[in-house]
Amino acid sequence: MNQDRPVGRDDSADRDLRYGLQGALDGELPAELVQRMQNHTEGCPECAEEWEQVRLIKELVRRSCADRAPSELKERIAVQCRTVSVTRTEVDGSTVRVTRTSTVRREYPGT
Repeated sequence: MNQDRPVGRDDSADRDLRYGLQGALDGELPAELVQRMQNHTEGCPECAEEWEQVRLIKELVRRSCADRAPSELKERIAVQCRTVSVTRTEVDGSTVRVTRTSTVRREYPGT
């Protein structure tokens, strides 16, 4: 979505398409809009390159996240999710910190 467009052409819609790129690649946008974006990339090397870069990054993240987390990591995360800390200032100016940890063990699918 090049800024060097001919004067008088309203290209604000084309520039806005860049901000929907991740949504388009995630299947979160209407097919008609995604098709418009793909049509635009056919005539715009800058956008075609950006489309491909984001697509490759998303694919890399998808592949990297396919491994299962070790059970020790899952347990640490579960404990952190069950711990709540609140800090408040009393009327006299003193600070009180209350920490509460639930002891219910959560089960995760696939564990």
